[in-house]
Amino acid sequence: MKLTLKLLQSEFEAYQYPQSEKEKEIVNAAEEIFAELGFSGATTAELAKRAGTTERTLFKYFPSKFDLYKRVLAGLLLSTIVPNHMSDLKDKIQSQNPNFREWYISILKARFESVAKEPQKLKLLLGAILFSRDFAEIFGQLWKTNLYDTSIEAYRNFQKKGEIKKDLDLNQIVRASFSLGASFIITKIILAPKFPIDVDREIESIFSIFNEGISNHKERK
Repeated sequence: MKLTLKLLQSEFEAYQYPQSEKEKEIVNAAEEIFAELGFSGATTAELAKRAGTTERTLFKYFPSKFDLYKRVLAGLLLSTIVPNHMSDLKDKIQSQNPNFREWYISILKARFESVAKEPQKLKLLLGAILFSRDFAEIFGQLWKTNLYDTSIEAYRNFQKKGEIKKDLDLNQIVRASFSLGASFIITKIILAPKFPIDVDREIESIFSIFNEGISNHKERK
């Protein structure tokens, strides 16, 4: 079955109001398992075991593993990503702090702190994007509308103020900004969580690297 935003919105209502405490336990366990193992790696036996129930009971609520996955994705997207992460980040992007440096660093710090509180959600999101093209398209459209287009306007304002070179393409700047930020967060939280990275210093360095190519300073001779 093709995933659509409308379908996920319908699933989200069921996510918010489960039929029983057991159904809620199954969904909570599934969020953990799918984050750890992905859709393909998760088995209904393990899902049932983690929820403290039997496969027979699991199938009573969810006829297939994909039905359960849809419920989990609906919760991820509409309970966590859109109302929390996207909404908060959009507000910060539109805030236009006094200067470009403070604005950029404050956003990246806030993003890292927010994601670091729920690393499982990031793993679940990345797994869903890789597993489901439909989900990737839904997420991508929401990301573009809420964050990408908003960022274009923010960078345009900094460009008008003379803090960013006027001859640079705004789309390229925004893509580079998101790529650097996402790479840092994924590296620190998922790829190398135990690697001794000083987050504040790392963010300062990322800004310096990024800013070197777009600040409106005269080139050194």
